[in-house]
Amino acid sequence: MSLIIAHRGYSAKFRENSVSSWREAVLAGADIIEVDVRFTADWQCVCAHDADLRLAGSQSLIRNCRYAELQAQTQSLVPLLSQAFKTIPPEVPILLDVKDESPQALAHLSSLVSSFGERPVDFGLHTLRAVHTLMREETHVQIVGLLSGSEDEEDEFFEMGGKTLRLWESKVGTSRLEKLLTAGRAIWVTTGGWGTGRDVGEFDAQQLVAMRDAGVTGFLVNDPVLARSALEDGTSH
Repeated sequence: MSLIIAHRGYSAKFRENSVSSWREAVLAGADIIEVDVRFTADWQCVCAHDADLRLAGSQSLIRNCRYAELQAQTQSLVPLLSQAFKTIPPEVPILLDVKDESPQALAHLSSLVSSFGERPVDFGLHTLRAVHTLMREETHVQIVGLLSGSEDEEDEFFEMGGKTLRLWESKVGTSRLEKLLTAGRAIWVTTGGWGTGRDVGEFDAQQLVAMRDAGVTGFLVNDPVLARSALEDGTSH
């Protein structure tokens, strides 16, 4: 059974990276909840995909705002990571899409996650440098490679201790996938995005089933209910 990862929570029906999106994703039966994380100027970890305050109609950069200022500008639209950990039950894994991969940010994030206690957490990292930095300090962490799409990085990622490789849907070629799966690699796919004609997290049911049948082990989707239904009801034949 492929895993359903709720992309920014149940973002098809609820505001992305919000308490409602996390709570409803859990109720919808998502296997993993994805949360985007950034730091404010005073090192508060908040949940937001964009570098700026797009959702509040502002161009202010989160990294330049202190948390109190951020709250004033957004009317509490940007929650703290601690709220995600309080909302999502401890038995439900969380995938952190780490937007700030500086050594200082990774150290802060690792320490913060540890302070929340034992629970399954994957760190989604975008560069091999970040993987190396985090693994050097925290050899026990689980890392999902949110890499750019270059095949040249894949072997090195797993050799460094990476757990799962995330591919964009448009980058899932038959030969590439076969090579990875033959090597015993765990592969997740973010549906939609460039080259698909769909928004990130949106999916075509037939394509979803075909990728499942090809061996993909998890999907990042905006609607976990529809994705689960498509996988349970559909075949690629």
